[in-house]
Amino acid sequence: MRRLLFILILAFSSSTLFSKGLQAKFTWCSFYAPGNGPYVETYLDVTGQSCNFAKVVSGKFAASIEVTQVFYLGDSIKAFNKYNLLSPETDDTARLVFNFTDQQRVSLANGNYVIELNIKDKNNPGAKPYVLKDKIKVEYYPNIVAISDIELLTEYLANTVNSKVNKNGYDLFPQVNNFFDKNQNSLKFYAEVYNTSEVLNNDAYLLSYRIQAHESHRILDSYSKLLRQTAKPVNVVMADIDISEMISGNYDLMLEVRNRNNELLSNQSLFFQRIHAPLLATDSNYKAIEGTFVAAITNRDSLYESIKCLWPIASTAENNFAENRLLASDIRQLQQFIYDFWVKRNPANPALAWFEYKKQVDLVNNEFSAGMKKGYNTERGRVFLMYGAPNQISKQYSEPTSYPYEIWQYYKVKDQTNRKFVFYTKQLASNDFELLHSDAKGEILNINWKVELRKRTETLNDFDKLNPNNNYQNQSDQLFQNPH
Repeated sequence: MRRLLFILILAFSSSTLFSKGLQAKFTWCSFYAPGNGPYVETYLDVTGQSCNFAKVVSGKFAASIEVTQVFYLGDSIKAFNKYNLLSPETDDTARLVFNFTDQQRVSLANGNYVIELNIKDKNNPGAKPYVLKDKIKVEYYPNIVAISDIELLTEYLANTVNSKVNKNGYDLFPQVNNFFDKNQNSLKFYAEVYNTSEVLNNDAYLLSYRIQAHESHRILDSYSKLLRQTAKPVNVVMADIDISEMISGNYDLMLEVRNRNNELLSNQSLFFQRIHAPLLATDSNYKAIEGTFVAAITNRDSLYESIKCLWPIASTAENNFAENRLLASDIRQLQQFIYDFWVKRNPANPALAWFEYKKQVDLVNNEFSAGMKKGYNTERGRVFLMYGAPNQISKQYSEPTSYPYEIWQYYKVKDQTNRKFVFYTKQLASNDFELLHSDAKGEILNINWKVELRKRTETLNDFDKLNPNNNYQNQSDQLFQNPH
């Protein structure tokens, strides 16, 4: 299973999508069917409250989401699926407390794919569709022991009736995120092990699963299990782990297959987050902020602003906590959150860390603010705060065939070198530039970015097209290869 595309990129992918109010989460897993080959399952979870509901034939109300999935292999489309996803019908649109989900299966040969997901609220025709793109690697072979992606579950039920949610005798209901809050006290998962009967000549093998701390890799013994398995073409791995006592933190769920000589044959991992203990200090620890830099910030609006501007560099857990818990907090809790945030990043001098960051926030607010939108809430501001100032910026605001755009180059981004970011705006007088494409890990990958840039003057609806028709007076490709 892949990971957060915009929120988090690790072994797990769950992307939160927003389009004029529409909210959904999307992820996928790859599997292998002996005799038939690999396939990918996609999972989409739509928040009912974010949709527009319309009256249907029954007299009740329902939402309708148009979903388009395209799988690219290089320049070729290998799979295409367009359909309408309907919500459950309801009598009361004022109490939309449910989500509705969708699952699809797509057969794909081994390869490195780009998936494009397009979702649109059909009952809100003026809303702009949301397009997500990312990479998927499919790699299974008949003579190698392998483990499928790990699918998180909300529930599983024994059932022999074949359906698109049924695998190996179980109906599986996916959890379309990797976040476990204080109300979730179990972690359920499903995975498959392939080809042990062929590789091990039907000999037994050892299967282990464990949870370890993500940063330190410390194994949590109470969440570990070792199982002796009989070799089969497909072995099912399914468990329900009690995490009621697990404290807040970042974790990895690890699976391993070893032969009787303890030799590692295959492994798989899944990143997840747990929020259980509060992130804020208790009342007895409030004295820690006395005399610190946050003690001088006593205005609630100033404290909110000091927290909101942290989102580009905050962890997912910190952002979720700030969004869901801090609005109702008192002044001291807000101060404590800010202080704890910077102590984690610079224990020796949290004040210096905050003031240095605040300088960068002031800079991006000055450079990138657009109307009422603060600079740190723009894509250029986010990238600047996450990665620092770019080494090169190429600005092209007046090419006759392109929307205004900028190409940023970083000589080094964390553990990567020579990474580029392409920003553009369709509003010629706007200072709010969207991120169109980047080759940096965890950022938007858009293989059609050159075509999108030229839609100001060309109507280009060919999914297979990666280059515009006419490159006259267009420097985007050249500047991406060699910014200056």
